[in-house]
Amino acid sequence: MAATKLHDIESMIEWFMQLDTNKDEAVDAKELTGYYRKNGVPEEKIKNFMEQFDTDKDGKITLMEFCRGLGMRVDEMRVEQKQREVQRQGKAPTLSTDIEMIATTMSVPRQVEVTEKFKSLVTAHNGKDEEMKDVAQDMKNYMDEKYGRVWQCVILTGSYWMHFSHEPFLSIQFRYGRYICLAWRTPRG
Repeated sequence: MAATKLHDIESMIEWFMQLDTNKDEAVDAKELTGYYRKNGVPEEKIKNFMEQFDTDKDGKITLMEFCRGLGMRVDEMRVEQKQREVQRQGKAPTLSTDIEMIATTMSVPRQVEVTEKFKSLVTAHNGKDEEMKDVAQDMKNYMDEKYGRVWQCVILTGSYWMHFSHEPFLSIQFRYGRYICLAWRTPRG
């Protein structure tokens, strides 16, 4: 499976999820300092992180403060935390062998949901090239409904190069047969 290097924001989210070991939806300055020092992060970054996210200045960053600082929804962050925990425990479903992952930072459970939906749509349209525009529309509608608006979905059969912005952990590029599916959720702001 190909995974994409996490962007800075995705790395920060991953750190927060790892730091919240007691699952109280908060990280205090002591936990943050210990983790950052262990991983060689400069003291100045710790200070900046606390200043940015500890809005009520109580020495801890709650999930609510963290999400507000990143412009993310708390309910989506909770789902992401659960899926990544399942993945860390080795209990996540596995991708079908007929899927080639090109790039993604999505959790594995979500990758499986998305790729299986795509496969079912291609099958429903009998894999006809002339119906792939309908598959793209159906896939976009599914993604909007299942994961919140606003998703972009591109299906192609050849080479491509792209650079785009997406919300954290909400981008996937994979191949199924001769089709390549690109999907990402557009940032809200």
